[in-house]
Amino acid sequence: MNRKCIVVVGSLSMILLTGFLSPAFAQTVAEQKDWAPFIAKFAMGLSLSLGLAGSAIGLVIGFQALLGGGEENFYKVIPVALMPSTQGIYAMVVFFTNMDKFDSDPYSVAGKAAIAMVTMLVSGWYQGIVCAAGIKSIHEGKNTIANALVAGAMPETYAVFALVMTFIM
Repeated sequence: MNRKCIVVVGSLSMILLTGFLSPAFAQTVAEQKDWAPFIAKFAMGLSLSLGLAGSAIGLVIGFQALLGGGEENFYKVIPVALMPSTQGIYAMVVFFTNMDKFDSDPYSVAGKAAIAMVTMLVSGWYQGIVCAAGIKSIHEGKNTIANALVAGAMPETYAVFALVMTFIM
C-alpha cells in the first residue's frame, strides 16, 4: 500500500471512531442541571447562619455590658441583655417555613432568604449595641429597665417586619 492510501484509510477510521464515541452525535440532548434549587438552598442556609450570627453578636455585646456592671443589678438587667436572641429564632422560623419550597418556588425562597439574612444580622447586631447602652445607663442610675426594654425593642421591630414580609411574599 502506498502512503496516500494509508493516510486516507487512517483518516476515515479516525472519523468513524470519533463519530461513534462522541456524545455530540448522540440523538438525545444531555440533561441540563437546574441551579435554582441549589441557589435557594444556599441562600436559605446563609440566611439562617447570618441570622444566628446577628443574635450571637448582639448577645455578646449585651452580656459584655451586663458583666461589666457588677453583680448588684445582674439578674435585674438580664432580660435586656437577652433581647438580641430573637433574631436567631426568627431566622429559624423563616428557614423551617420554607424548607418544602426549594424545588417548587426557588426564586421566592431565595428572595425571602435575602430579606431575612440582611435584616436579622444587622438588627441583631445593633440591638445588642442599644441594649448595652441601656444596661450601662441602668448601672449608672440614669435609666430604668422599662426605658432600656423599649429602646431595645426598636431594632426588634425591623426583624419582625422582615419576618412578616417573608410570609407575605
